[in-house]
Amino acid sequence: MLLTWLLHSSTAFTLARAPVLNGHPLAPATRARHHAVVAREIAFVAQSEARCEPFAATRARPLGDWFAQEDALRILMSQAESCRRLDEDAPPGSETQRWEVVTPIEFPGMVARSVTPMDIRVDAAADRPTLSISSGASETQCSGGPGWAQALLSRIGEIATTVSSNTVDVQEDEGGGLTVVSRVKLTVKLSIPTLLLPPFVPAGPFERSGSESLQKLLDRDMGTVLGRFREGYLTWATGD
Repeated sequence: MLLTWLLHSSTAFTLARAPVLNGHPLAPATRARHHAVVAREIAFVAQSEARCEPFAATRARPLGDWFAQEDALRILMSQAESCRRLDEDAPPGSETQRWEVVTPIEFPGMVARSVTPMDIRVDAAADRPTLSISSGASETQCSGGPGWAQALLSRIGEIATTVSSNTVDVQEDEGGGLTVVSRVKLTVKLSIPTLLLPPFVPAGPFERSGSESLQKLLDRDMGTVLGRFREGYLTWATGD
């Protein structure tokens, strides 16, 4: 899961650089005070286009109606631990929706969860519907484990910023069948103090490695999700 990778990478970097006293990492509050530290921006970027197998839509229950179903959106966010709609009081047929996804990552003796809002815009045109999904600023919630570790994990958002977008639409193939296409772009930026990543250390290898990891996750995950989205429509369209 992309959010899991982000949380793990940012957390691992933070924990690895935590100050140590007598073999024990210090909490952020116990660090010595210094002047403001200049940070370097490191960016990981990946984008992918995936599509499902062709299928035929039904006239009785068009694709546009399926795109507006909450079950359809839950499938697109199904790799998270949980998801829930935040604007349940929105009027029926609203073109915009706001959701929240929760992604966990386990550490010895504790669990951290990344909580991220997702803004969704639905264009439910009967034959060529479109979904646009973008992420907001996430926060980290922790349970269990020592206080210093919880404090570090809760501050991941201070060094890491994620911007993601996913556009899902419908295209017609050469044989007249329909296919659902997803175009995802993901950018992860880390603001790393120059004390930890000095100017003379090249950022290129670090950025390439992170971007390649993101790219592998995108290439692996999106095809599976779209296959489930297709099957969900076919089941819903037949009324099963």
